[in-house]
Amino acid sequence: MNYSGFILAGLLIITALGCYAAFLALQLQAQRKTQVAQEKSQAEHRLKNDVDARRSIQVIARALLQKDLSKTEAAMRIAFLSQKIISSKAEESALSSFLQLAEATAHIPILDDWTALERSEKRRLTAERETIEAQYSSFIDSGAETLARLRLS
Repeated sequence: MNYSGFILAGLLIITALGCYAAFLALQLQAQRKTQVAQEKSQAEHRLKNDVDARRSIQVIARALLQKDLSKTEAAMRIAFLSQKIISSKAEESALSSFLQLAEATAHIPILDDWTALERSEKRRLTAERETIEAQYSSFIDSGAETLARLRLS
């Protein structure tokens, strides 16, 4: 019996499988590089968004301290932006009062819905908003002081 044909066929099959395995290894390596690059890009994007949101929160907190915004408007804006940052315990504490005020006043219409209201309804809701703001006032002021000093990175 001549086994040389079988040996040659076996060597060809092993060589072909080895080449295919090397090809798959190169594809896997390229895929890992792409994944690492995407993860790095996403991390940079999250960091940029975090810094932008923190900067916006600082601006809003400072505007509130200068009485350029109502407490409710600041609370709504800060509550939205707080979802975009990874906050520390101290920041969470400062944000808490804004989140609570935003939730307590969420039923009050804004923008076009506000302008569509009758004058008497606007007065009633303004009085209600001011009452709610008064309940949270000292917490909001304290939180605004803390948030005005947020770390940016």
